[in-house]
Amino acid sequence: MNNNRTKISTQLYIHNLLLVLASVLLTGSISLYLALHIRQTDLDASIRDVAAMVADLEDVKELLKTRHADDALWRQLDLLVDSLEQVDIVVICDTDSIRHYHNDKSRIGERFKGDDQADILEGSAPYISEAEGTLGMQRRAFHAVYDEDGTIIGFVVASVLISSLAQIRRQLITIYLVIFLLLILAGCGLAWIFEHRIQKILLGYQPEEFCRLYIERTEVINALEEGICAVNADGDIILVNQAAQKILDIPPDISIEGKPVKLIHPKSKLVHTLQTGTAEYNVTEVIKDQNILSTRIPVYHQEQLIGAVSISRNKTELTKLAEELTGARYMIDTLRAVNHEFKNKLHIILGFLEMKETEKAKEYIINSSLASSEAVSQLSRLIPLSNLAALLIGKSIRASELGIQFSLKPDSYFHTKERELPVDCYITLVGNLIENAMDELNSSDYPVKEIELGIYSENKHTIITCDDTGGGIPEDILFAIYDRHTTTKGEGHGTGYALMKEIIDCYEGTIHIDTEKGMGTSIEIVLPI
Repeated sequence: MNNNRTKISTQLYIHNLLLVLASVLLTGSISLYLALHIRQTDLDASIRDVAAMVADLEDVKELLKTRHADDALWRQLDLLVDSLEQVDIVVICDTDSIRHYHNDKSRIGERFKGDDQADILEGSAPYISEAEGTLGMQRRAFHAVYDEDGTIIGFVVASVLISSLAQIRRQLITIYLVIFLLLILAGCGLAWIFEHRIQKILLGYQPEEFCRLYIERTEVINALEEGICAVNADGDIILVNQAAQKILDIPPDISIEGKPVKLIHPKSKLVHTLQTGTAEYNVTEVIKDQNILSTRIPVYHQEQLIGAVSISRNKTELTKLAEELTGARYMIDTLRAVNHEFKNKLHIILGFLEMKETEKAKEYIINSSLASSEAVSQLSRLIPLSNLAALLIGKSIRASELGIQFSLKPDSYFHTKERELPVDCYITLVGNLIENAMDELNSSDYPVKEIELGIYSENKHTIITCDDTGGGIPEDILFAIYDRHTTTKGEGHGTGYALMKEIIDCYEGTIHIDTEKGMGTSIEIVLPI
């Protein structure tokens, strides 16, 4: 994974922290707004109530009627203002807006400042306004004072200084900032706890490691040619690779994970494995008209059955692969060619006998063999591996039947005595080289049909060459020649070059193909020993 990329765990931590920050910020902003609004409402209610209470006092009405100062009333009002934390100023004015009481005694007798009293003098209901007073900007509650006849004889103002309001707001904001910081610290801690909780749930892996492991596991199981299908204890599919979906004839773009295995494959034996808890190895079953070799294994965790897994492979493909690797197919071809040639010669002998030409029959028997003694002698001398020699003899007979001249280069040699390649490797490589060359030469009426094989094996390396006079390998086939599905022979072919490449790669060797249209193909394989 790219080290420059931010780790998934770090991203989760940042996202969780941002979520906490957004939640705290949103909640704090709304709470602060509501708190300020409520505080403002409470202050307005307080000054309104004070103004109404003072306006209803009989002593206040008497003061405005007589317009005579009353020290006792002043002391009573001073005590009232001092006891109210939310009210800074109380003013009593007559209809001429002359102050008859002010908690700042030096302001008594002066005209009311602000010019926002007109509405109350005209009979307006109590109201609140903001205006510039002698002590600065104020928020004021006005209330009219009435005599016994209902006539307005003055008004009362209870106010709070805007500076006091600002201080109250600052205090609230400070408190909320402290709470906000505490919540941020708590959020950081919770995000850290959440991250470690996820790591614990992921068995100690970091999320990015778990993601990488999941991707790698998926790619690995999809690369397998064996079909893998796993179910949980309830019989629901929890894992299936592409090879298994191919065996079940389900398109790879359709997800079957989470579905009951009986719904996807009614004849599945995985449910039986769950019921018995017993493993079954290399059992043949038929799935979608295919012969499948399947192994079913129960899965236990802490001695408790938690599921089962099946490993399946197409039996036909396995058999074919085994024949390719062991050379059995080539040996069978050799026996088939020998048998065919033997029958031909028996028919010739039978013909001589039917014509009562016994001398010619004897002469034919004496001078005839399935392969020339010279060729057999050369192969036996140059090739000390009996299996490989038998293969070459069979190919020679088969080539002769097809009108192809097959020969082993006379300078071929086997000098190695120790650590030589396994015989199966020689059979697979040589058999495929000759078979491909014979198929090419037999596919068309070429004027010259020749195959020349060379084998050079010594202590350090082995070289195998094969030259033919066919039409060459087409460029589009050559480009993907090592792909198992690349072939010009139809369905069921295309593994020859792939098998050779696997052996060559296993022994860290090289293969070089020199081909030209209409001229033939020359292949050289070099394998270190």
